[in-house]
Amino acid sequence: MQSQQFEDILRSVPLMSPEQVNVLHTTLPLAANTVTSNVQAESRFLERLKFYFDQHPVCVRCRSAHVNRWGSKDGHQRYCCKDCGKTFNAMSGTPMAHLRVREKLDQYVECMDGETTLRPAARRCGISLDTSFHLRHRLMTLLENDSYGQLSGIAEEDETFFHESHKGDRKLQTPRKRGARSQRKSRHAKTEKKASVPLIPVMVACDRNHHVIDAVLKKVSTEELQSQLEGRILAGSTLCFDAHLAHEHLAEKLSLTAKTLVSSSGERVKEGIYHIQTVNAYVS
Repeated sequence: MQSQQFEDILRSVPLMSPEQVNVLHTTLPLAANTVTSNVQAESRFLERLKFYFDQHPVCVRCRSAHVNRWGSKDGHQRYCCKDCGKTFNAMSGTPMAHLRVREKLDQYVECMDGETTLRPAARRCGISLDTSFHLRHRLMTLLENDSYGQLSGIAEEDETFFHESHKGDRKLQTPRKRGARSQRKSRHAKTEKKASVPLIPVMVACDRNHHVIDAVLKKVSTEELQSQLEGRILAGSTLCFDAHLAHEHLAEKLSLTAKTLVSSSGERVKEGIYHIQTVNAYVS
């Protein structure tokens, strides 16, 4: 191997995700011991959360992205917000803050993945039933908030629309018949206006590893999509979407490679691997 290629590999090591470091450790066990020493010292689950947070750190108080690194404590990288002056780490303000059983976390996640109930999980991990209960609810809250969801590799994005729900609204002025369509054309379209019900846009994005993120949008615009996707797709990934004005500069703003498919012209797949069929199947 040429020295320049070797230097390129060395420069890419600090940018690797925990999953990529594990692959490197498996392939080159002797050479990767030094690289993964810090990863193995803590829970792989927490290291993954810290890695995702470090890609796009945000202040836990004012949600500002203007933050600086502020040393480290107890193995956690700390940050300082330039706007409000608060210091924090990746776990601050999350269900994982002040966690006392870090060494049991990976084993407990495996129990949850295998649908193990509270008591068997407590016995397997060597913790009390009360700790098992609270740890499970911490993890469930983290999944519901989806604070650390991040797509990588080839990702797909599309928008879908839902009827606005008025269920339980006692002050509804113009109720719509159950099962009625949101837009109906009258027989006398020239003399009568088209009746319409507002539709709610929802952004859905996923990658080929079945990671999915979604968000309700106020409207379909570049700014709205950027605010929902920023920090949630790994920089350098490829984003596939259909031809839409809101998508025109989206990939550039997110530092991604864009693959645009013109579905109106019958284009379904580009270069053999780029398509939006995965996200469309999820939406369906």
